[in-house]
Amino acid sequence: MNSKVSENMSARNRRGGNADSGTTNAQQVEPRPLQMGAKGAYIVRLLMVGDSSCGKTSLVLRFDQNVFSTKFVTTIGVDYRDKVVKIENTPMRLQLWDTAGQERFRSLTSNFFGRADGFVLCYDLTNRPSFDHVIGWMRDIKTKAPPDCDIVLCGNKSDLDQDRVVSTEEGMQLADEYGVQYFETSALTGANVESMFINLSTTIKRRRIDVGGSGKSSFGIYTDVFYCSDLILFYVENNENDLNTNSNTVNLGESGGGAGNSRPSLNNCC
Repeated sequence: MNSKVSENMSARNRRGGNADSGTTNAQQVEPRPLQMGAKGAYIVRLLMVGDSSCGKTSLVLRFDQNVFSTKFVTTIGVDYRDKVVKIENTPMRLQLWDTAGQERFRSLTSNFFGRADGFVLCYDLTNRPSFDHVIGWMRDIKTKAPPDCDIVLCGNKSDLDQDRVVSTEEGMQLADEYGVQYFETSALTGANVESMFINLSTTIKRRRIDVGGSGKSSFGIYTDVFYCSDLILFYVENNENDLNTNSNTVNLGESGGGAGNSRPSLNNCC
């Protein structure tokens, strides 16, 4: 990527990351206050969405544990991890909801949209259909997510430059049309992964805490979600004392086999 393109991306990301910008819908409503967790960290729910095989799980693993696995395992339903970070000296617990991209899971994963604070909408830079399907994913976000959500558009697998079929300019143009931030990332090398999550979290923090939020609980404000997903969210948010300061994970798929710390099983609830 040449320096001119990098400068353009940086300028657009700065504009997208401004507390007064974000999505068009987000400008039309007063933002919800972020929920304060039991340990004094604001809870931020980030959903990974996009077609299957775009590298959503790999991005989460790179950000959460700074690792990359060459073993491909399709996400079944929804996987959950959390990571505590400090954003401008404010502790925030990022709940990372890694959703399956297959059509057969769409009704399940879209039920988590109603409680989201932000979205990472991913596509594969080497897969044109995954880019074309961004429009459909954005439509789902606009119709099923709270209107104050922040979104980043993420073109993943930038390390495979020789196989690229979606240009940087195309990604930037689409992000501009939706008024969202744009990042090109590589889960393999780690390029821009942390920056993307931190920028999204900073945008949320500035608008939801610095400008519009009071820190009071927002639990129960958005109830138009599937009952099972509400139970899962309730469990995660009300068992914070069981979660240490490191990352934690639980699988919320169709069948058993969840990973991570031992806790009451959620694997068969959906």
